Amino acid sequence: MTITLNADYDVTLSTAMLGYVGETNARPVSVEGLTVDGADRYVMTIDYGDGVTYEVDITGGQWTPTADVLRSAQTVSCQICAKKLSGQEYILLKKSRIFRLRIGAAIGDNAVPSPDVAMDALDRIDAIGRQTHADMQTAVTAAETATTAAENAKKSATNAEKSADTATQAASRAETAQASAETSATQADTARQGAETARTETVTAQNAAKISAAQASVSAQQTTADKTITAGYAKTAKTNADSTAADRQAVQTLAEQVTADKATVADHAAKVAENRTAAETAAQTAQAVADSLPDDYVTAVGKIAENTAEIANVKLTDKELKRRVDALYSIGQGITHRFETDTDTAYAKTVPTGAKLMSVKNIGGRSIVWNQLISQIVEKTSNGIATTKIDSKSLHISGTSSAVCFIPISPVQTGISNHKYLFHSHASDTTALSSGTGFYNDNGGNRWHEYGKGIIFTMDGNGTIAIAFRVNSNITVDFSITPQIYDLTAMFGSGNEPASVEEFEKMFPADYYPYNAGEIVSAGTESIVEQGKNLFDYTDKTYHGANVSKVENGVIYTKQLLTTILNIPTIVGNKYTLSLKTKSISTSQGILRWSLQKGKNTAYADDSSLIKKVVGTVANTEYQETVTFTATTDFVSLCGLTTMVYDVQLENGDTATNYSPFYQTEHTIPEAIRNLPGYGWSAGTARNYVDYENKKYYQCVGSVDLGTLTWTAGESVSFKTHHLAGQKLTKSYSIAPNFICPKYSTKTQNESWGKTSITGISATSNVNGYIYVNDTSYTDATAFKQAMQGVILYYELANPIVTDISTMLTDDFLRNLTVEAGGSITFKGGNDDYRIPVPSEEEYIVKLSEVGGTT
Repeated sequence: MTITLNADYDVTLSTAMLGYVGETNARPVSVEGLTVDGADRYVMTIDYGDGVTYEVDITGGQWTPTADVLRSAQTVSCQICAKKLSGQEYILLKKSRIFRLRIGAAIGDNAVPSPDVAMDALDRIDAIGRQTHADMQTAVTAAETATTAAENAKKSATNAEKSADTATQAASRAETAQASAETSATQADTARQGAETARTETVTAQNAAKISAAQASVSAQQTTADKTITAGYAKTAKTNADSTAADRQAVQTLAEQVTADKATVADHAAKVAENRTAAETAAQTAQAVADSLPDDYVTAVGKIAENTAEIANVKLTDKELKRRVDALYSIGQGITHRFETDTDTAYAKTVPTGAKLMSVKNIGGRSIVWNQLISQIVEKTSNGIATTKIDSKSLHISGTSSAVCFIPISPVQTGISNHKYLFHSHASDTTALSSGTGFYNDNGGNRWHEYGKGIIFTMDGNGTIAIAFRVNSNITVDFSITPQIYDLTAMFGSGNEPASVEEFEKMFPADYYPYNAGEIVSAGTESIVEQGKNLFDYTDKTYHGANVSKVENGVIYTKQLLTTILNIPTIVGNKYTLSLKTKSISTSQGILRWSLQKGKNTAYADDSSLIKKVVGTVANTEYQETVTFTATTDFVSLCGLTTMVYDVQLENGDTATNYSPFYQTEHTIPEAIRNLPGYGWSAGTARNYVDYENKKYYQCVGSVDLGTLTWTAGESVSFKTHHLAGQKLTKSYSIAPNFICPKYSTKTQNESWGKTSITGISATSNVNGYIYVNDTSYTDATAFKQAMQGVILYYELANPIVTDISTMLTDDFLRNLTVEAGGSITFKGGNDDYRIPVPSEEEYIVKLSEVGGTT
């Protein structure tokens, strides 16, 4: 690990991981930039947040943490200080900004078996299995003996009325049955213990082998071998568990038979009451065998049984629900950890419950045809309503209507049939927008209204888009708009468009995007941000309000005013749960303890800005506070007269979990990777991607400037070329090639061949090199070629280009990262205004007992 200080003593970290709990002299820390004039000693202070602070000497530029420093899994606050000896003491010359390092949890104390040890364990498991089988056979023999004895007791009881001597003999035989049943139960218990021992050792070997493979990042070949061994362990465990179940059923059957004999003997003769007692004892012994199964096994099976009825009525489409059910089943099989993969396409992913370590296997590119089709806005006055330009992108609309009127806000555009579009007025005030007063389109059969919240519509035929502000009579309005239109089908491809305005705005959160007729924008991941579940660093002074007096050891001491303590950033529309702890030095039942207000630097007020308030304090009493809310502003303000505030946690969702310090680590993709040809590109379902697991780059998508190709007029299409060699053929007239082009939508050969009125681009399905374009706006090939200058086509390559990137990456890059359940993994591009989901695959090591739970 390297800590670098610049001239301003700002800190840059090569990694935020200080070490793992219990490590000693294993992870040296280098410090660069210790160049303060006059300083003769440099120290680093480590604050654990619980009143304990260590100071370590880093004067030599290097220091190695010991076990006493790596004492617990947590985030610690650190600061580097330059000092000078003055007389008998050191005086401070300069301090760095506080930065945070993480101490990771140790995996455990169990030794990880080598392949030789694992094979030896397998041999021992096999021997145990053989002994278990022998014990089971002994138990079966004993059970048969007990059953025979019980049958004899039954026959003896039948003759009880004939002879007291016979009854006495029956009682004696019943005692024999009792003894035999107890012997059977004991032997069955021995068999069960043997099976359970085998199962436990199997699970231990299985989990150790899995975690060893992940932690050591062994070769893919060894991983495959380990998984094969693990499968063998699981099979052995299942066999032993089945044997235990069989023993349990045999004894239970015996108990039921003896119970039946007991009833029969009681009916036939009072003299054989001893037989009843013996039968009851045998039944109790058999039940004890069943009850003696391991607690975790019984509990897990019980939970599965409890949920069977509910699960049967639920379609397992919910990913987390299915994980819970699978985890319960696996726990019932004695499995404690497992590997899970996440292959969702996303900009940010939530770390699943139970996750402990994560490795990024691969990340792909994603290209879209970005567009925003309103290039200008229109000023006009009609029937008392005026639209006035605020600037080149916004209009102010005001006045009182004297009659129903339609005021155009932008020039008329031609829409493309069956394309989906999104229109958003971004109205500053939607109070008057409803029941016909709003933004309206009624050209070419495409009628719709928008009331300031955005709308997605489909073009019905080749109509026009002519948006006007429609207002009813005698309506007063006064607001501004920043109208925008997006062709979603051109942007994402047919069938892949966002389903809602909210989904689109999560990808493109800015209030305004300038006019763009269409260009390819690619989401090449530039960094991966690993974030804990706590979204807010309350110790960062950037967010402190006027009510903060000081911060010591993670506790904010307030000035006990009604002004803001903390300004907490939020995203409009997101649901959050805020939790915190408070304490006061005085008692007052009527005092405001704390409140949460909408907006930044909002003082306490019992008005529309109030989200929640709590009153009343008892001196030196700690209060655990929580509030769930949906953000309607970019910030919320925490206010209050409480004396102390600490353990502040903001998390997504509506459930508060145990406090965890804020942490965020950014892993920058090396520049050499980002400079690879076609990095971040995709075309249709094809994509270029980095295989971080095997350290290879796969270029599956190429590009060409259509203006550089030779074009001729076609017979059944407008224009064609045969000069694009190397593209992948679909081998089907009804399958579109993997193309992406900013000017033309991709068509199948069936859709374009002989249908020049259908504008689009396609390729022959069986002959390499041919591309077809239908566009009747051009009359000859020369004019068409000229118009294609600078028009880029991305296309799938028939033969991907594979590049070895092992020299560009460290061995552990994006491997075995410590993660926190409920946190997130974000794949950031170079522009935060474009949060385009990218395909990726991650592998987690998951602790099954924590799946679905809170942390």
